Amino acid sequence: MNERPAAFPIAPLRFTLRSAGLTFPDFSGSVWHGGLGKMLAQHFPTSYQLLYGGQNLARLYALRPPVDERFPPGSLLTFHLNLFGAATGHVLACTQAIALLGEAGMDPAGHYRLEEASVLLPEGDAVFFRAGDGLITAPQVADFREWVGRDAAQQRVGIRLLTPLFIKEGNKQLQEAPSYAQLLHRLFSRLDQLAHVIGSEPPIAKCARAPLFEEARQVALVGAEVGWPELSRRSARTKQQMKLEGLLGHLQFAGELTHTLPWLIAGQQVQIGAKTAFGFGGYQIQIDYETGGSRG
Repeated sequence: MNERPAAFPIAPLRFTLRSAGLTFPDFSGSVWHGGLGKMLAQHFPTSYQLLYGGQNLARLYALRPPVDERFPPGSLLTFHLNLFGAATGHVLACTQAIALLGEAGMDPAGHYRLEEASVLLPEGDAVFFRAGDGLITAPQVADFREWVGRDAAQQRVGIRLLTPLFIKEGNKQLQEAPSYAQLLHRLFSRLDQLAHVIGSEPPIAKCARAPLFEEARQVALVGAEVGWPELSRRSARTKQQMKLEGLLGHLQFAGELTHTLPWLIAGQQVQIGAKTAFGFGGYQIQIDYETGGSRG
């Protein structure tokens, strides 16, 4: 870890939960969003105001819910919550809120128990809470730049869209497989938005991106299995059902990836596109997609 203060602080949190019989209606992102917000508002109002208050272009967090809808009693599931900027100082409040949410129960999904909480760092998981032991150590914070690894000598890559991807092209929501260049553009737009809210410089200056975009334009989409499921969420405020849409599936790319792939690998920790506060834009890089190898 770099000991100097992080210019672009990030704390990707992974919570391991034990189900007491959870059942989610459709995509569960909005249920987690509403439940976490409710617990923070009740018990940690300062954290709630930072994460949920205001009308910022980009929220200081992104969540990624479990993909499945049903978890039998005793089964384990994983919930991801990534914090950015000033929000990285509220890791313990968010952890306690997740534990309290499981005790109180998620409407309408049910109950769970928090078993373990860790921060995912570039060198691996750092567990800071475990049921029965309580807080083990102070959670760590990284700089996003630490996630951008060395050049990758890959010629092929798979990208699995774990949660719905909502991006626009020409003011229209994209409803077909995006190109590699489109994904890279959306990642840098996402980083620019977060940097603005954090009050930091972007991890890479705009004037330095041209070679990356040129490389990305040469990468070909060689396979795609994507769908456009119609999802819905219930507004916690109005109790009305609201429609959610986005791309899900798997993409395969081939070409020169040397300089751009490290950025997309790092981008898994911030997600891309719109509605990341509701769990959208989560993806997984699969370096060797033919055998299932992955990075993230």
